[in-house]
Amino acid sequence: MGNSRVPPLAPEVQVAVAAAFGLGRVVACQPVQTGVMNLNWQLSTDRGVFAVKRLTDRSPEVVRAGQTLLPRLAGRGFPVAAPWTTADGDSILRIGDFAYAVNDWILGRHPNGDDLDAEALGDLVGRLHVELADLCPAAPGRMRDSPATVDRARAELARFAARAAESRDDFDRFAGREIPRRLDLLRTIADRRPPEADLAPCGWTHGDLNRLNLLIGDDGRINGLLDWDRLDVRPYGREVVRTATILFGDDLERIAGFVRGYRERVPITDEQLADAAERRWWELATETWPLKRHYDAGDTSCDHLFTTRGAYLYWWTDHRREVRAAITPRRRSTGSKSSGVAR
Repeated sequence: MGNSRVPPLAPEVQVAVAAAFGLGRVVACQPVQTGVMNLNWQLSTDRGVFAVKRLTDRSPEVVRAGQTLLPRLAGRGFPVAAPWTTADGDSILRIGDFAYAVNDWILGRHPNGDDLDAEALGDLVGRLHVELADLCPAAPGRMRDSPATVDRARAELARFAARAAESRDDFDRFAGREIPRRLDLLRTIADRRPPEADLAPCGWTHGDLNRLNLLIGDDGRINGLLDWDRLDVRPYGREVVRTATILFGDDLERIAGFVRGYRERVPITDEQLADAAERRWWELATETWPLKRHYDAGDTSCDHLFTTRGAYLYWWTDHRREVRAAITPRRRSTGSKSSGVAR
């Protein structure tokens, strides 16, 4: 992904957004290049600094639901960016072919894994799940999961191998080498597909807790939980495993600390966590969505994820036993923090 993925926001759009949301007179507007899916800008006015997002990866209805939740989360003590609304009370503004949302700008920086107190972050995510269960509509306690099949993954990879052979840029050359390697892995692990099953516990989750959706202050504490576009009901184990492995990679001690902190808030068994880990590993082994975005949608913003997620997949495959042990640490105590959100 290049350093200029996000273009400047047209001056007339800057003015229209500022006027509709009552932000004041525009002073400056800078593209934010750290995101992946949506396009974002830092808009400065004579009234303050704001985050402007152009919706490209989620519908206005989905984003609106997340924006509506934020004030209630702030009232529960979570570090979220307050949404702004137009004169008619809508948190989404449509200008031409695009829709925009505006939130307060939160000062801070995106952390690396070493910047984070893993156990404290796990505790925060556990508390978040508890509060979401109280703030959001009732969620099912169990959800059906049907992991991707090897045959489907093979067919998609073969299709994209043919597309890669048609061109000669750097990504095509990498894909041309990587896809056969991925097919070889699938042949090796074909008998390890997790079974279709009803998973529990389930509830409302953030859906994308990665470093670009977290901000930390000078004191190292989390002061921003960003991007609520993927708010949805999921198995809790899915969010726990995904978050721990994305943020802490091969640092098994920090993965264990994160899960330990989470379990102080939410009851979830070793078996449920181990199963979630296997399903996440299988998802990485069979996913083709970065290739789909590149070849079918002409969107290169996720090209780097095909590289990094593949490298992590091979590491995980070689360390499955160690990852399972890190994902299933014992809680330090049976203290009173535990909540009844799990079913």
